[in-house]
Amino acid sequence: MRNPREVTEFIIVPPRERGDEIMPAKERFIDYLQRHFPGYSFKVTMIGPADGEGRFGVYPVMNFIGADNRSYMCVEPPTWLLTEVRKVCSSFDVRMCFAA
Repeated sequence: MRNPREVTEFIIVPPRERGDEIMPAKERFIDYLQRHFPGYSFKVTMIGPADGEGRFGVYPVMNFIGADNRSYMCVEPPTWLLTEVRKVCSSFDVRMCFAA
């Protein structure tokens, strides 16, 4: 069972040069990511906190509101997970990836 303070959501920012390709296929891109990372959710936007320098930005959502309406910080996700999410993002081919 997952620690309730583990990150479960990521914001993905495509590199500018792939934005015109990714954004129209955003739902398929999210489905592609969720198939590779079950139990995680993803949001995609073109506006990010930093320039990814030609690579996908992967930003974990680090806080959540608990059942007691208090705000909690998540545990920082491992570097390998961020790297894997970035690799899967880069492997997405809008011409070949179709939602079921």
